[in-house]
Amino acid sequence: MDEWLKQLQATLDSVARGSSVWLGAVSKEADQIAEQWAEASHETFQEIHDVLDPALTEIGSQIDSGLDASVNFIEGQLTPWLEETTAPLTCTINPWLQNHPTCVGCKNYHGGTYGESELVCGMHPYGPDGESCEDWESVWAQATEE
Repeated sequence: MDEWLKQLQATLDSVARGSSVWLGAVSKEADQIAEQWAEASHETFQEIHDVLDPALTEIGSQIDSGLDASVNFIEGQLTPWLEETTAPLTCTINPWLQNHPTCVGCKNYHGGTYGESELVCGMHPYGPDGESCEDWESVWAQATEE
């Protein structure tokens, strides 16, 4: 009975060695194939990059110039139009918020801050002295005339 056990053990050892050799060969071949695939993929991706890079650069340049044109339009056309359109509101609300009730609704009101100083308007940089202003002109009359 001992003989068949030795024969089974020898057969299993032989199969294990054969499997090990076969798996080693498969592993080496798989490594070679993966390496070849990686090299081919790198070359292919490099070719794709070489073809697409000029086109993508051109598209990026066109987008940049389009955005520049949009920004220039907004700065040159839309911003002044918005400032002019909203002038009646800003010249009415801002003086209240900045404690210049005499200037409410005056088209000369500026209210900009420069450093630590506020410029109320060109005629009265610190605001009018009294409760009325001889230079006051309605911003609403200008808005209804247009």
